[in-house]
Amino acid sequence: MKIGIYAGTIPPPIFINNLINGLADKGGTVYIYGKAIDRNYQFSNSAIIQRKVPVTKIGIILYTIYALSKLIIMQPQLYLIIVKMLRQNSTNWIQFLKRSCRVLPPFLDNLDIFHIQWAKMLVQYPEFIEKLKCAVVLSLRGAHINYSPLVDKQLAQGYKKYFSMVAGFHAVSDAIAREAEKYAAESSKITVIRPAVNRELLNYTSSKKTNGHKKILQIISVGRCHWKKGYTFALDALSILKKEDFHFHYTIIASGRDSENLRYQIYDLGLRECVSFINGLPHDEVIKKLSTADIFLLPSLEEGISNAVLEAMALGIPAISTDCGGMKEVIHDKNNGYIIPLRDPGMMAKQIKTFISMNESERKYISENAQQTILEKYLLSEQTNEMINFYQNLLKYN
Repeated sequence: MKIGIYAGTIPPPIFINNLINGLADKGGTVYIYGKAIDRNYQFSNSAIIQRKVPVTKIGIILYTIYALSKLIIMQPQLYLIIVKMLRQNSTNWIQFLKRSCRVLPPFLDNLDIFHIQWAKMLVQYPEFIEKLKCAVVLSLRGAHINYSPLVDKQLAQGYKKYFSMVAGFHAVSDAIAREAEKYAAESSKITVIRPAVNRELLNYTSSKKTNGHKKILQIISVGRCHWKKGYTFALDALSILKKEDFHFHYTIIASGRDSENLRYQIYDLGLRECVSFINGLPHDEVIKKLSTADIFLLPSLEEGISNAVLEAMALGIPAISTDCGGMKEVIHDKNNGYIIPLRDPGMMAKQIKTFISMNESERKYISENAQQTILEKYLLSEQTNEMINFYQNLLKYN
């Protein structure tokens, strides 16, 4: 089976990277498409074939000439149709060339499945859904479904137009599947396959350090730097704890440019000595940081299912999560973690204080249940098997 994964960037986010490696390990040939943000990046499995979108002007021109020449040889009738669509969807020749580099590669690889990872891409590049001959699959994830179409009416209309043409949907949670149905995604076409983590995390060991005579509670959050992650509410909660003389250190690992407001809030609340802001880390370094924490805090306003929470749970780190997206499908309050209301710093601070007051056996109960949850439902090997079955079922009827 030849599977095309439209990831958007190479290297892709860790959860897509895990899927690609899992599929290749199971014997599939995987083509990954995206803009080369690291030109030297290579996958270890030879069954993964990279189709990097060039970034230089000369690279874009040369690749477009190559791709169009190959398409006219392979599929001369389709060539005229695709070129017409590319020109219609481009405002000038520069955009035409850039668009060609993103759109043309999957048409040249004779795929069985083309899996688009981000819903907006389906609307931005309609050539895929309208003209690819293979089955087109769409993943339903977080922001692209939960709020982007609410603030962008054209995007919502695009979803309603193109969702009906998708062969099958992969939803990361039951909650997001229900949201997608609002935009004409047929429930019969949606398969829920939740995110997953590597089994090795369950056996990861790390020594936790104490600071001085009093242990300082280590709290951590991981995610991109975006308003939807709710870090401002977390900082307000920690300000409450600081005023009540609780000892803690809060680490935010958040990649992105939108950090000025957070840095100012840390300063304004007098939290500079007890809050560290790290603008992104390699994944292995994130795992090291996670493993030394006492609590993982997810203050988000919106999620599908947070991969970072799953990784924390696999490491045995209790997670406190807001009641957002599909998080209740993973965390059962006071059993394998904690669920708190959205936008409520007071309740967030209260739950952290409750955790501080717990004895070792109570904390161990939560940690062990968290790891058992991952072992039973969220291992990458099982997710890969589910995805392969999903693809195979689609091929039977397309």
